[in-house]
Amino acid sequence: MFLLRPARPGDLPVLRALGRMLGSPNLPTDDERLRERLERSQRAFGQPGPPSGERVYQFILEDAERKRVGTCAIFSKHGTPEMPHFYLEVKEEERYSQSIDVRAKHVTLHLDRSTDGPTELGALILHPRARGRPGFPGKLLSWGRFAFIATHRDCFEEQIIAEMRPTLDPHGRSLFWETVGKRFTGLSYEEADRRSAIDKSFIKDLFPDEKLYASLLEPEVATQLGEVHEEAGPALRLLEQAAFRWNGQIDPFDAGPYFASRTDDVSPIRTTVREVVGAAEPGEEALPRIVSAGQGLTFRAVVAPVERHRVGVVRVAKDARRKIGVSEGDSVAITPLPRGGKDRSG
Repeated sequence: MFLLRPARPGDLPVLRALGRMLGSPNLPTDDERLRERLERSQRAFGQPGPPSGERVYQFILEDAERKRVGTCAIFSKHGTPEMPHFYLEVKEEERYSQSIDVRAKHVTLHLDRSTDGPTELGALILHPRARGRPGFPGKLLSWGRFAFIATHRDCFEEQIIAEMRPTLDPHGRSLFWETVGKRFTGLSYEEADRRSAIDKSFIKDLFPDEKLYASLLEPEVATQLGEVHEEAGPALRLLEQAAFRWNGQIDPFDAGPYFASRTDDVSPIRTTVREVVGAAEPGEEALPRIVSAGQGLTFRAVVAPVERHRVGVVRVAKDARRKIGVSEGDSVAITPLPRGGKDRSG
């Protein structure tokens, strides 16, 4: 049985290793930034409050042997006056010449920003050794954070976005950044990522105000706009089941697409219900559900068979109750699992 819980300072080495596997700015790989991330996360879980650019909730996934095999995060507010959310708006423009009867369509990119941004999901990575194992580790990692949002609704914005991992070359480089971002900033992808974690003003200062035409890019670069990395396909399908859709925006660093949904429309959030734990064990026909309990730092979530006993009362397996620290008569949140498919999120 897998357990989803808040990350702790002792998880730093595991997060560092997972971050190097993920290769995303959403999860730092140097100890200084990771330590700062964990401190912010501990404060956020310790005192949950309204959305803030300071609050990030970092989770860890453990297996039955308490080996840490995955992580994910929720950034309660991505985009403030001090740290705007920058993105490229992707639009289609049509031009027509009557004199030669030629009509042309162009994809355009325009830099924009939000200083009152949404909640963002990110930093999701499941270790390869856990992928495909019984117990739904990928689904717990992806949808377990929705259980946290559902039971801490006031801590998050009215919209949630998720940046999907983009296509990278065999060396982990973004062709889009090499072709566009690097030419405007003079920075490597790694340096731009490091600087943007502290101050994003250089993006506004150095990127052009005018729209860019994708037709001016090399074909192999243009075709990668908004393309999702092959390994992120399973994670994307789980988000699509939760009602996320592409919002027409991409990341200005690597052209990774943003998927979005109104928070209250996210199906696992909308369908999470509070129940009381009954005494008996569930029957053989009981279906697996995400079962979570606790507030803030005590939050715990597992996947376990759940059977409705009567209105407001459910039967949950004893080992699951022990894992999340509840007993008969305690309140738990029940969240459905996504439908079908192999559990290979990461």
